Amino acid sequence: MTLNKKVVFQMKKICALIIFLMIMLCCSFAFAENTALTEPLVEKNDTLSTGVITTWATITFGSYPQTEILSEPSSAVDLYAVDEGEFLIDPALYEKLAASEWNSNETEIVGVRYLRINQERSVHSASNSTGHYRWQSKDQWHFFRYDPIRWRVLRLENGKALLMSDRLLDCQPYNTEDGPVTWENSTVRSFLNSLPETENAAGINYREEGFLNRAFSEDQKKAILMTRVENKPNSRYGTYCGSDTDDRIFLLSSREVFGTDTAAQNGFYSQTGKDDPAKRFRSTMYAKCRGAWWSSVDGYKGNSFWFMRTNGYNRESVSYICDFGYTYQRGTITTCDDAGLLPALWIDLNLANYEAAGSVTSGDIQNDVFSKNTDKNREKEQIVNPLVEADPDLSDGKTVTYSLVRFGSYPQSEIVPDTALITSDSIVDSELYEVLAQADWKESELEYEHNRFLRVSSDREGDTESFRYFLYEPLLWRVLEVHDGTALLLSHSAIDCEPFQENLSEVSWDNCTLRSYLNGYNAEKDTSAIDYSDEKDNFLDIAFSPNEQSAILENPVRNEANYYFGTESGNQTVDKIFLLAESELFIFDSSEIHGFSPQDAVPDRAKQFTPTDYAVWKGAWSASESNNYGNVFWLTRTTGYTPENVVYVDESGYMYNRGILVTCSDAAVIPALVLDLDLSVYEYAGTYTIN
Repeated sequence: MTLNKKVVFQMKKICALIIFLMIMLCCSFAFAENTALTEPLVEKNDTLSTGVITTWATITFGSYPQTEILSEPSSAVDLYAVDEGEFLIDPALYEKLAASEWNSNETEIVGVRYLRINQERSVHSASNSTGHYRWQSKDQWHFFRYDPIRWRVLRLENGKALLMSDRLLDCQPYNTEDGPVTWENSTVRSFLNSLPETENAAGINYREEGFLNRAFSEDQKKAILMTRVENKPNSRYGTYCGSDTDDRIFLLSSREVFGTDTAAQNGFYSQTGKDDPAKRFRSTMYAKCRGAWWSSVDGYKGNSFWFMRTNGYNRESVSYICDFGYTYQRGTITTCDDAGLLPALWIDLNLANYEAAGSVTSGDIQNDVFSKNTDKNREKEQIVNPLVEADPDLSDGKTVTYSLVRFGSYPQSEIVPDTALITSDSIVDSELYEVLAQADWKESELEYEHNRFLRVSSDREGDTESFRYFLYEPLLWRVLEVHDGTALLLSHSAIDCEPFQENLSEVSWDNCTLRSYLNGYNAEKDTSAIDYSDEKDNFLDIAFSPNEQSAILENPVRNEANYYFGTESGNQTVDKIFLLAESELFIFDSSEIHGFSPQDAVPDRAKQFTPTDYAVWKGAWSASESNNYGNVFWLTRTTGYTPENVVYVDESGYMYNRGILVTCSDAAVIPALVLDLDLSVYEYAGTYTIN
């Protein structure tokens, strides 16, 4: 049968209409999918530490190396830190990659991109240490497949979306060189934005291997908006964080993560002092291979820590979020090289070719364990022991009364000629200052009218043109515990400032230079082979006469592993002078006997100390904010999350289990000792109450 032309024409019109309608229907579905994005939904949930749970919509956009291709099972990463799909065991593909031609360490097989790296291209300098990728050979290539990047939708505004990656995608130091730096001239900003060497202080060119150019095609980059990035001062320390910048890729600022309505809008718990499940993230296999650290602690196993773009307490530090979602505004050193990166960006939803990827909640990575068993039953101790009384109206819930003793002497108060130079402990005495300035100093010490004085250069760099003068004064000690006629004493003030270790290395209390300095050990006792045995070069001989030293017991010093991270803290030692350990400051029964709060995340006033003038001259940092004005942060003897770090207590009395680098030079030293109470070389000095 033959159809006439009119019928054929009508049929063609109908077919065209059907095709058009089908196309429009498909487009409408696609448009609906791409516009069905929502901002974070925050709901009440009593099972999480913050009492709320956040749900984010997610999309995929761009791609980045993530999945490792293996020829056989690997032990490079602890299994608890590996998520499903993070590695693919495919011997045939592995062999193809090994035999492939590589252009700038990239190749493509059947339309799929791959990247290769070896240990020399990893970032972290201490590979194979606890919580880090274990390399079998520094020259062996490891192959990673480019996978779609999953992003959390933090905000929606006028057809635009603020996105933050759902995983830690890479590992980079905030800055590759020591010294003051801000986001504006940091190497991490240049890395994220694929900027040339002129854009960062280290002069490194990231055009080829930076994140922006590696993760996005030219079409995708057109959808990434240039964003005015505000760099406001650190909200706690007031640290200047540089000029505002214009960036496509950035790290979130502290104000976008906590403490503001913006942080809450982004789905984070906005208050500080809480472990926030919404801030807990895990790293990809590629980020781990690059150097990202992961936690081995129950409840947080496999979580990593990540940088914000805001500086910490100074411009040589950067604030970060730890593995359990706690905010560290003081920060860590900017050259820290095992933190993960969570890139953020704004995209134009009308230009971006993205795909919806479901949702993710803050309950997906949460703390299931890590209960802290503390004995709340406090026995009434002898009068010389700390008296702890509950007071719910105080921030740490208690008052503590310490017995005090005077024992030994040390340079403390500075002699100044007028009130313009006075600090809290300075002695204003223009006549005495003039006497000291005109005196005939044979050495650095001088006795005048039965008092002992120390002369030092004004700038600590040996300037012999001007000097400062400090008075030796009796050392005041808090009695922490009495046992069998002995007393554990802790200095009432921060009286010194020395690094835990003179050179950056993996050390513990038993072989660090600070132990040698405090006890006057010779060069055989520490890894730096520094001899502190001269009586003018060590704390013990400067602070105590031979008669007083006989009353200081050689005390067995136990060095338990880091309670939180499990890092070994060295062998047991026998010392006269030591620092308190993590176990003596929190968690264990002994911490409560000593008058300290048993929790680490508590601003414990019993752990807050102020420095002497001399400690400040030695370099001790002190806080300038009103709540903790004048307080120091101080070292313990417990190793931090790696053997290159040492646990410390900050100016609020918070315990920082992760620690700080052993070479930190502005942390205060608060020594401890065990005194024989049967020897009359000390003086009872009343009591001191923290209320």
